[in-house]
Amino acid sequence: MLDKSIAYRNIIMKIGHEKISEIAPPILPEGYSFRFFKAGDEAHWARIETSVLEFESEDKALEYFRGMYLPHREKLEKRLIFALNPDGLPIATANSWFTEDEEGYKAALHWVSVCPEYQGLGIGKTITKQALLNFRELEPNRDIWLHTQTWSHVAVRLYSDLGFHIMKAGKLGTRESDFKEAIEILRTVMPKDFIDKILSEAI
Repeated sequence: MLDKSIAYRNIIMKIGHEKISEIAPPILPEGYSFRFFKAGDEAHWARIETSVLEFESEDKALEYFRGMYLPHREKLEKRLIFALNPDGLPIATANSWFTEDEEGYKAALHWVSVCPEYQGLGIGKTITKQALLNFRELEPNRDIWLHTQTWSHVAVRLYSDLGFHIMKAGKLGTRESDFKEAIEILRTVMPKDFIDKILSEAI
């Protein structure tokens, strides 16, 4: 869930491709499972992303998805994953995607989200691991980038624990790092020892 009580600033993070091989196989809670995108799943994606306040409505989420991803349907079937609850309902998602900017092609983790009622079960970390492992097949020997924001400070900790480093400068797509401002905002909601850690590891 986004924390919109604090100011929004962009955060760009990156993990080296060699680190991905060190990630342990992800294990979901008993009865849960993974599957890739199939026709009609855009509605599930929109529901999940709206539930965590990324969009103001499912219609807005669907509009974004149809413009950004549906033109690449064949890629979605290998890159966009869902975690399903024991009833087979998608309740979390992550996308082993890519972007291009003036710096060139970049493998990029997109839209890691877990429905609020399923948060706290370790599903966010598990689906992120699975998405990163997918990159080993999709983008061998490429470092993986992601964009997040101060509103997602819980996710910043998760990504850091998995081996991502905050970038002091740079951009991903159209979003540029707000490193200094973001760190000052994170100081207000995160422990000092964690801030010290991410500063010491920043690249």
